[in-house]
Amino acid sequence: MLKKARHVRLSAKLLQDQEVDVVTQYQVYLRLILIWLGLALLPSVLLLTDQQVFPWLDLSHWPATLLYYLTSTGTSPYAIVTVLVFWALSFKFMNKVHWQKMVLATLFGLTVSFTLNHGLKSHFEEPRPNFTWLSQQADSPIDLATFYQQKSKERRADVKAALHQYQDESNPQQLHTVPPMNVSKSLQHHWAHEVGYAFPSGHTIFAITLVLTASYFLLLSGATSLNIIVFLWGLGMGTSRMLLGMHWPQDVLASTCLAAIISAFSIVIIEKVWGRFQAK
Repeated sequence: MLKKARHVRLSAKLLQDQEVDVVTQYQVYLRLILIWLGLALLPSVLLLTDQQVFPWLDLSHWPATLLYYLTSTGTSPYAIVTVLVFWALSFKFMNKVHWQKMVLATLFGLTVSFTLNHGLKSHFEEPRPNFTWLSQQADSPIDLATFYQQKSKERRADVKAALHQYQDESNPQQLHTVPPMNVSKSLQHHWAHEVGYAFPSGHTIFAITLVLTASYFLLLSGATSLNIIVFLWGLGMGTSRMLLGMHWPQDVLASTCLAAIISAFSIVIIEKVWGRFQAK
């Protein structure tokens, strides 16, 4: 009888632990959905209301400078440094098994997102907002009908020529355009460097894939503070791409959706592979 009672208590405890795990897992999934909705909210509103945020911000003042530095964390080769710094920082705040799985899942997800981004850009061939805007200026050297038919070097030369053409002689940051724009030299350099197609947003796919994949394991480890920081970084990345004239709202929204699919796929794959490895 004593053994039977002990067995019943042990079974009850195991059942209770399983229920706690189920609730915890449910909470993680719910919070992940809320995180994704938060990331998708602004581009969704802009798209539904047919609004654009470029050219809206003065791109020579400190808010634009901060956005430029933020968007640079997703620009090659700095994006690699961003991932490595995040891995190193999160190691101190996470369960080590969860951290190991997170590293594998983010590495897998970012590889998929990088490959998918390049394939989709060449398929949709959507011009960027800043180049569309420059092409609409009087006597612009940029003609969108032929701009993307050129090699990257020639496109960069056209963008530099357009910026130089509209620059104020006494203040190169001031552009005599319609409407008039102030653009910092560093951002002008970024415009002349990023001359690919707009759709989808590679920076956004990179950031959101990292955010959502990492958030799953951060939530399991209870690293809430770090999760909030990562979320705000991802939110800032998509917002910066629109404000700096690099992407349309639909680019950021679609990229956020693609990143969610890639993240879910990466988590499922790594969890299954990890489980089979542990079972051996």
